[in-house]
Amino acid sequence: METAEKAVVRRFYEIAGRPEDLDEVVAPDLKGHAGAGSDLAELKASLASFLVPFPDLTPELRYLVQEDDLVSVWLTYTATHQADFAGVPASGRRVKFAEWDLMRVRDGKIVEITQYCDLFTIMSQIGALPTAAPA
Repeated sequence: METAEKAVVRRFYEIAGRPEDLDEVVAPDLKGHAGAGSDLAELKASLASFLVPFPDLTPELRYLVQEDDLVSVWLTYTATHQADFAGVPASGRRVKFAEWDLMRVRDGKIVEITQYCDLFTIMSQIGALPTAAPA
């Protein structure tokens, strides 16, 4: 069953590729943790900066689990590495990585968000990390 809170969270991912539109579903006084930044401005900046090297970033929501006003999201992203990321020049490689987000929704807006992204997998897939020990 799709609750109002889950619908807000689902909409977040539909428009996350357009950080300037996040005001639609995110409260202006957002409290952010971990990868989300500390507030709405940092969240928008973080997403915008991530879209430079990965402009075709596409989320696949795998699980949305709700308890009270909290929605936990396990998702997978796919994208193509098309510009410098963490000092690694564009490789043209496809990446697929997991993310876990926890969002608190009140009155139709996300008021708190915690994001954990699998950066190790991204760095490995774009060739920034060795893939095997020498023989």
